[in-house]
Amino acid sequence: MKTFAKTALLVAGVCSTGLVYAQRNSYDDRYRNDDRYDRPSRRDERVEDRRMNDRFDERREFMRRNDEDRRYDNRYEERLDRGNRNENRYDERDLSKAYDEGFEDGQRSVEVAERQERRENYKNFTFGLYGGANSTRFEGEDVGGNDLAGRLGYQLGIFVRGGGRVYGQIGAEYLTSSSDFYRAGDGQVGSIEDITSNVDQKYLHIPAYIGVKLAQSERGVSAVRLQIGAEYATPLGVGDNEFNFQHRDFRAATVNGLANLGFDAGPLFIDFVYHYGFADVLKDVTNTKRRVLGVNLGFKF
Repeated sequence: MKTFAKTALLVAGVCSTGLVYAQRNSYDDRYRNDDRYDRPSRRDERVEDRRMNDRFDERREFMRRNDEDRRYDNRYEERLDRGNRNENRYDERDLSKAYDEGFEDGQRSVEVAERQERRENYKNFTFGLYGGANSTRFEGEDVGGNDLAGRLGYQLGIFVRGGGRVYGQIGAEYLTSSSDFYRAGDGQVGSIEDITSNVDQKYLHIPAYIGVKLAQSERGVSAVRLQIGAEYATPLGVGDNEFNFQHRDFRAATVNGLANLGFDAGPLFIDFVYHYGFADVLKDVTNTKRRVLGVNLGFKF
């Protein structure tokens, strides 16, 4: 019996010891398995390393961009400082002066162009109006004698002139002249007596000139002129007279030579004109070639 009891106790002790070792081994296996799950694999390590590298690269790119932005901000501030220094270099008076000078330069350019245009237009065409007085005598007449004496008349005219320093001019003129005709008697009683009568004549002249400006202003408005030419003259009528001269007693047309010395002062001018008749104005009376000296005052535009 004692031997059975010892044997039973021995078997129980062996079983208990085996059970303890088995439980311990099972716990160790579970622990090892848990470590396997907790410890990352090589693939996970590579993924994690890649992530770390990516984050490092992002951080480095972020820092590089910050450095570039900082350098750009510094350059912008430098340019802004230079601009402020340049602005401080010029005050409002300098800017106003520069603006005024530019405006004046533009105005001068416009004025020069306008003067040039007016000069060209003036050289092309000039129109004029005039009026004046004249004195008429005839060929061979002694004005201070008792034969034919010159008397005063007047003229009114218009003209158009074209050209530059050398120019042409044509116009129309209404002229009146007044002359005393004298006829001597035979000295016998009841016969022809001495007759002195004033004869008023009216003419239409068409003068044409070639002229040159001996001296002139910048655009030719003021000048000293010399003109020569000829005119067509036709009588328009004759006043009452003791000789009973009628319109039919005068030639229908004559030609006169012309010489003109003129002075222009801006739009105003004065002309001294000499008319030289080439033919007698009366059909049956000799020595009636007219000599007319006139002076004209006028306005041109």
